[in-house]
Amino acid sequence: MTGAACRIRMKPHTPHSSIPSRWPLPRALLVAVTAALAGTGYMLFEAQWLRLRRRRIELPGLPTELEGLRLLHISDLHAGAPGPARRAIAKLARASRKADADIVLFTGDMTDKKKDLRPFLPLLAEINGRYGKFAVLGNHDHGLRKTVLQDLARRITGHSRRGRKEIPTCDLSETVTLNRELLSQAGIRLLENECATLMTRGGGVQVCGVDDFLYGYADFESTARQVDRSNGLRLLLTHSPDAVEWVPDGVYNLVLAGHTHGGQICLPHPTKSKILLSTSGSDFGAGVYRLEDFTMHVSPGVGTTLLPFRLLSRPEITLLELVSG
Repeated sequence: MTGAACRIRMKPHTPHSSIPSRWPLPRALLVAVTAALAGTGYMLFEAQWLRLRRRRIELPGLPTELEGLRLLHISDLHAGAPGPARRAIAKLARASRKADADIVLFTGDMTDKKKDLRPFLPLLAEINGRYGKFAVLGNHDHGLRKTVLQDLARRITGHSRRGRKEIPTCDLSETVTLNRELLSQAGIRLLENECATLMTRGGGVQVCGVDDFLYGYADFESTARQVDRSNGLRLLLTHSPDAVEWVPDGVYNLVLAGHTHGGQICLPHPTKSKILLSTSGSDFGAGVYRLEDFTMHVSPGVGTTLLPFRLLSRPEITLLELVSG
């Protein structure tokens, strides 16, 4: 332009902080969705992150000849359940070879809701125990299961399911017979309220097993009558750890149980190691418990149930090395 000044009208400056965000909800929602997806992804990953854990178990009165005996404790495969835990089951054989166990012990819920065990027999056959493999049945092996609402109701009301006999809804003899036949094909002996005695390099070991306790199939008295206390090591297999209240005093050195999945989904806690969201109604979570007359090991298990997730409770098979306490 000529003869006139060029004037540019500027809008008054408004600080960015004074402008209200036009998208507060979508941003918050995006963060929440991202966190949820990341958490879900990790829980799916942990459900297949199988580990072989080694523990030394001190047993009072264990003969020196039996010191160093290695027991591989496996529980709650829930074979046939959908989800990433199938990969954890697939890793069993390789992990068991690293364990080099003397005796392999399964404490129930081999299948999920009574699903067919046949596809998993080749895998179970690969798991080796120098002196044998033994198993008991759990509630899922019978096709029986608790519901989340049942567990929640018991926790809210404070009522315990211990010692309570649930109403069985399946043919016990049919289930036991089928599983006995199938497990035997994988070299696993099923113990239904019975005992088996085997000779190891250190002497006699007696392995006893009771059928599922929660639904009233366990017979502790008849099983205890079969125990020969001259054996230096006497083991009891039970699916539910709450069965310890019915275990006769002074009969067994070591009790092995499962069922709880170690909580399966746990939360960190500032004073406790973690909070177990579910222990399937049990007072025990996972690990070693020193009781008055015996020691108990509760396995976190391999598979999952209800939800295909694990959090702060990795799937695990545990190699227990016995020493005299």
